[in-house]
Amino acid sequence: MKLKPLFEFDSDISDRQELGDTPFGKRIIYVVGGGRFWGERVNGQALPGGGDWVITNENGLAKLDVRKTLKTDDGALIYITYTGLYQFKKELSEKIEAGQGYEFGETLFKVQMRFETGDERYAWLNTTLAVAEGKETGTKVQYRAFEIVS
Repeated sequence: MKLKPLFEFDSDISDRQELGDTPFGKRIIYVVGGGRFWGERVNGQALPGGGDWVITNENGLAKLDVRKTLKTDDGALIYITYTGLYQFKKELSEKIEAGQGYEFGETLFKVQMRFETGDERYAWLNTTLAVAEGKETGTKVQYRAFEIVS
């Protein structure tokens, strides 16, 4: 298997709902705002209204569960869902709170993606699996996504 660049994208975080410590860990739900995505074969905007259902253990290791809708520049709607891992680190959280960000690789922030669309122009995405690495810029979450190819 090989990785082929698929697209990059960013998302705004518009709200955060902290449920606190549950029997499964600390639960936070991030409401996803708008954003954009760009690549060789697909470009457009991330529509507001998705979410990230995060559960974090006592060591700061978080399981991500994200769902959102993308709209291509030519009008197709694409549902994207991804799960992954994120390692909270105090020094990075302080940078984010100060409006700064960090670079790819400074913490564990990796996801696996799946897509769903009824638009024939992008039907190839229905059988595409992708992986991505993420970072936070201080105001957005940004990803570099790669299609898994044979």
